[in-house]
Amino acid sequence: MEKDNSRTRILRLLRRHGAMPRVELVRRTGLSAAAVSTITSELIGSGVLVEAAEEPAAGSARGRPPVNLAFNPAFGRVAAASIRMDVIDAVIADFQGNILARELIPCTTRDLKGDEAAHACGNAIEKVMAQLPGAGPSTLGIAFQGIVDPVAGRQVWSPILAIRDTDVVSPLADRFQVPVVIENDAAATALAVASRDSRLQEGLVAVLMIGHGVGMGLLSQGGPFPGTHGFSSEIGHVRRQPSGAQCRCGQRGCIEAYLADYALYRDARSIANLPIANHQQPSEDQMMVLVRRAEDGDGGLQRLFDEAGSSLSDAVRTVASVLAPHRIAIAGSGMRGYHLMKASFEAGLRDSLNPSYDALSRIVIAEGGVDLIVEGMVQLALQRLDAELATGAPVRAAG
Repeated sequence: MEKDNSRTRILRLLRRHGAMPRVELVRRTGLSAAAVSTITSELIGSGVLVEAAEEPAAGSARGRPPVNLAFNPAFGRVAAASIRMDVIDAVIADFQGNILARELIPCTTRDLKGDEAAHACGNAIEKVMAQLPGAGPSTLGIAFQGIVDPVAGRQVWSPILAIRDTDVVSPLADRFQVPVVIENDAAATALAVASRDSRLQEGLVAVLMIGHGVGMGLLSQGGPFPGTHGFSSEIGHVRRQPSGAQCRCGQRGCIEAYLADYALYRDARSIANLPIANHQQPSEDQMMVLVRRAEDGDGGLQRLFDEAGSSLSDAVRTVASVLAPHRIAIAGSGMRGYHLMKASFEAGLRDSLNPSYDALSRIVIAEGGVDLIVEGMVQLALQRLDAELATGAPVRAAG
C-alpha cells in the first residue's frame, strides 16, 4: 500500500509540474532517494517514464547535464470531448498530453434526448480515432457546460441540452470498455490554465471562465479542488441584481446575464443593427463584430462592455470574500473583449475590496479560448490513467 501511495505522489508531481530529475522528486515528495530510484526504475522499465538529459545552458559549467524524468508519449493515448452549443470538439492525445488529432463535429445539441448525448460524444470520439492507426485511447474525458456530478457520472443540468440528470458515463464506458471521466467545462478550463502557468499550481486558485457562459473551476495545489460535485463552480448564477436581466437558467439578475456572450449580444441587438444569433448563441465572428464596433467608438456598445466589466468585478469580489484564494485567473473566449471591460472591472475591485486582500495583485489573465476545455479534459483523463498505473492495474485500450 505504501508503495502504491508513493507511486501516486511521483506520478502526480510529474503530471502537474512537468519533467524533473530524481533529486527534485526526492525534495518535493519527501521520499527517500532509494525509494524514488526504485519506483522510477520500475516505471521506466514498464515504459511509463523515459529519461531525457537537459541541454546545458550556454556558458554553464562542464559536467553531465541533469537527467529529467518525463512521461513517455508513446506509452498510451487518451480521448477527450467537449460538448458545446451545436458542436462536439473531440481530440486524441498522447501520454504527455500532446494533441495528435482533432475533429469539430456539428451537432444540434438541444435536440438530443436520453442517451443521445453520450451516443453523439461516442461517435465524435470514434471519428477522431479513425484518423490515427494503432491502439485506441485508454481513458475518455467528457466536458459539459452547466452542472455535472463527476462522482456519479451524471449530467445534471445544461443550458445547451434538453435533458437533465442523465447518466452519460455508463453508455460510453460500455461502448469503449475503458474508464470515463466527466467534468464541468469551467473545471476543465481551470486544469488547462494551471498546466500552462506555474503560478496557478500552488495553494487555492479560482479560475473564472467567461464566454458562452460564466463558470468557475477551483484548484488546490494544481489539481481539482477535492469534494466538488460541479455545483461549487456555478459563480455565473450568483444573483447580482434581484429582478435584473434574464438569465438562461430561468432566474433574473445572474452575473452571467450581464457578462456571457449571449447576454452581451442580446442587449447589443436592442441598440444596434445586428443579425440574429443561431439559437441565441452568437458565433465568434458575431462577437468580434461587436468588439470592433465598440472599439470604433459606438458609445452604447462600450457601455455594455463597461457593465460586463462591473459584473466581472462582482464575480471576483464574491470569490475573494468567500474563498480568499491565492490567485484568481480569468480565461475563456470572452476575454476577446477584456480590454473594453478592464477600466470598469478594475474600478469595481478598487472601490469595494478589503485592503488586506488586494485582488488586483492576484489576478492572472490567461491565454486561450474554448480550446482550453478539451486540453483540461485531456489532463483529467491522463490523471485517471495515472491513478490506475499507481495501483499496478493493466492499461486497457479501446478497440
